[in-house]
Amino acid sequence: MRVRVLGSSPVRPNPGGACTGYLVQEGSQSLLVDCGTGVLGQLLQHLSLPQLDAVFISHAHPDHCLDLVNIRQSLAYVPSERRRHPLPVLASSATIATLRELGAVFSGTDGAFWDGYCAFHAVSPEQSEQLGPLTLDFAWTRHYLPCLALRARADNRCLVFGADGGPDDDLEHFATAADLLILESTLLHGQALAEGPERGHISGAEAARVAERAGVRRLLLTHYFAEWGPQVLAEARAAGSVTVDLARQGDLHEC
Repeated sequence: MRVRVLGSSPVRPNPGGACTGYLVQEGSQSLLVDCGTGVLGQLLQHLSLPQLDAVFISHAHPDHCLDLVNIRQSLAYVPSERRRHPLPVLASSATIATLRELGAVFSGTDGAFWDGYCAFHAVSPEQSEQLGPLTLDFAWTRHYLPCLALRARADNRCLVFGADGGPDDDLEHFATAADLLILESTLLHGQALAEGPERGHISGAEAARVAERAGVRRLLLTHYFAEWGPQVLAEARAAGSVTVDLARQGDLHEC
């Protein structure tokens, strides 16, 4: 399983970067995991939209979903990006409802902005999905609106994408024995302590402790501000013994 970092910025793109986006490939299957601002331009350096098999959207905050609008525009108006069939988009029913409302803003009263270009498919922790050789499972995170983490499995290899979320013991169980865990690190350790446990983000140190308790092989820190990257990484490495690094745009990881 190959995982390409397309973007790892929070809130808005770091200078020269993109918001959250990962390209997961297994065999001939390609799954885009989140598509925040700037992700489409990064994706198109590696494959065209007709080659993309599906998109997973963890939640409806702009830094995780806004480039889906640009994907739709590309499918509608760029001849080289047109597909024979609509692009499957996997998300929770709550996220889909928000995306449909967003589409209605652009299409006026007819509500047909996504029709013929993106086919929404509601997913939940109650049921696994199959995308070619990839088995996809989902779990709720503790965020400020409905948000799903993703686990992708193929040939005894496992990738877990934690999306956005605050401290949550359930995430450790969901990530157990993952070969690669991609987990947010929005906060510095001192900020996390100051905000207390009832929050929707974690620090790099907390991410490292989750990874260690879950017994994962490698940890990638995502959703970090560029100016805090070195400190986030240092705090994570000091918090545990798991192999950890920053998710850097353009990097390719084997899982």
